[in-house]
This record gives sequence, structure tokens and C-alpha cells, in this order.
Amino acid sequence: MKLRVLFLFTILLALVSVHSKTTNIAEGITISGFVDTSYYSNALDGSSTFGLDQAEVDFEKTVEGLGGLRLDLQHLNNTDTGDEVMEQGYVWLDLTAGTNLTFGKFNAPIGFELGDPNEMYQFSHAMVFDYGLPGNLTGAMVSGGSGIIDFAVYAVNGWDLIADDNKEKTIGGRIGLTPMEGVNLGVSHISGKEGAASDNLSVLDVDLTITTIENLTIGGEFNSGTHAKASVVTAGADATWAGWLVMANYAFTDKVALTLRYDEFDDKDGARLGSGITEKRNAVTISPSYAIGDGFGVLAEYRLTKSNQKVFADADGNLQDSISEMAVEFTYSF
Repeated sequence: MKLRVLFLFTILLALVSVHSKTTNIAEGITISGFVDTSYYSNALDGSSTFGLDQAEVDFEKTVEGLGGLRLDLQHLNNTDTGDEVMEQGYVWLDLTAGTNLTFGKFNAPIGFELGDPNEMYQFSHAMVFDYGLPGNLTGAMVSGGSGIIDFAVYAVNGWDLIADDNKEKTIGGRIGLTPMEGVNLGVSHISGKEGAASDNLSVLDVDLTITTIENLTIGGEFNSGTHAKASVVTAGADATWAGWLVMANYAFTDKVALTLRYDEFDDKDGARLGSGITEKRNAVTISPSYAIGDGFGVLAEYRLTKSNQKVFADADGNLQDSISEMAVEFTYSF
């Protein structure tokens, strides 16, 4: 089955490549997407690899005055959810002017960083994105906005779940404020029972985007969460964490840009980062980028991550307290 889906996916890529970046066909169906490739190296253990990290084709159709549908098909090199083919699939209805009801699977409307590489400023995500937030949600959402306020409220199966694994629903939402042009502040909260044990998982997330200075984008995020009875260090105790990031991207020309990011993640009970011990990490990331042509870009990244514990394995299996990684990424969007 998976081979047939990937074969169809390859044919779709070939078909859309003959069109422009966004192509309208078949009575208003819009096709877009991207291909993302990279070279990655790990200086600590000496490993390196070339990769097709992600390829995606997106279909969207809007029916004026009624709503529409969206379907995103992808190949993802690595996934924790087991759902490599379908990133998003939903329908939406226009409830009122500027307010929609979305039903299906959709990207979680929470946090500063976005999931797809063609929408990112860097090769890697900050730790808040990887360890403190859901990626996709399946359920129903009402969203909209007018003037300085935008909002989203949703009821879903849980974090990155297609089908619910308990009898409870996870509830969340985001309120965004734009007090002045070029400034947006968002406050998100998501809470619900997760897993067969139905332990409550709650997160408060605050994101900030500032674009008031020409060619400069500044982003920030603070994330705080609690997972009941999920502590690794103290079995059966609540696990808590906190993380934050600050990022700046400056475009020197219409082709050359530089992104700097600093982020931290405090895994206070050893339940999120995967090491199984209490630790605090910080990372510094530097990414120059170059726009080769319309929709075609390349960036390089250097990332140094440090922990207050020895959790990173070197080539001999010895644990160290830091790891440095480098990558070169090519992305083409159509």
C-alpha cells in the first residue's frame, strides 16, 4: 500500500513541476508544494548523511461563500507518529465573514515556529517545537479574526493522534493580538487526557513576532508544561518543563539573509528530552541563507547544543555534555 502511495506521489510531483509556483486547475483546485533535501553531519560521533528530508504536494479548493477543503500529501524522512503520507486533510465551512469551522486533521495553531522546511528560517527546530508542542491535531476548530484580534478554539483527539486512545478530548486555543502594524503576540493553551492511562497534559505557550524594522524579523516564544504522573525521575509524579527561544532573521539583500537563534529547555523531571534524567539544555544556531531563484533556496546551519548533564554519545559510546551539528539544505517550493 505504501509503495503505491509513494508511486502516486512521484507522479503528482512530475505533473505539478510543469506548472508555476501556484497552479489553478480543474475549476479552482490549487496545487502547491516543495521538495527539501540536505546534507547533515554530527561532529561528536563523526556521522554524516545525505537526505531527502521531506517532499510534499498540497491540494486546496475553495467554494466561494461556502468553504473548501485542503489535502497535504507528503514523504517525511523521519516521523514519530507513523503517519508519513498524510500531513493535513480537512474541510472548512464559512460560518460568518472571517470565521471558519475546520473539521479533520490540521497543523496545530500553537507556537512561533512552523513545521514545514519551506516556512522555516533554519534547518532545525528549537527544542520547544520538538519537545514541548504537538505537531498536528485531529478534530474540530473554530477560527477567525478581525482588526487587532485573531483566535482559534479546538477540540481534538490528542497530541499527534489520528484516532483517540481514550474517552476524553483535548481542548485548546490561541488568542492573537496585533496592537500595531508589525507586532503580533499570541497566547495558547492546550490541555487534555493523553494515553490509555488518561494522564492530563497541559501546556501554556506565548509567541511573539516583530517585523517593525525593515528586513528584520524577530521572534520569541515561552513554553511551560505539565504532564500528570509522567515523571521519569520520580515514578508516578507530575512531570514539568519550561522552554523558550529568541530568533532574529535579517535580509541583507533580496537574496542573502542570516538567522540567529538561542533556545533553552529545562526538563525538570527527565520526561521530555529523552535522556531519562533531569537536565537543562541550551542551543545556539547560526544559519546564513541564499535565494537561488524563484522558490529555490539554500541555507547552511551550525548548531551547538549544551546540557548540564552528559547525555550525548560520541563515536566510542562515551557520554559528553555538548554536541555540534552542521547541515546544508536545499529547498524548492512550487
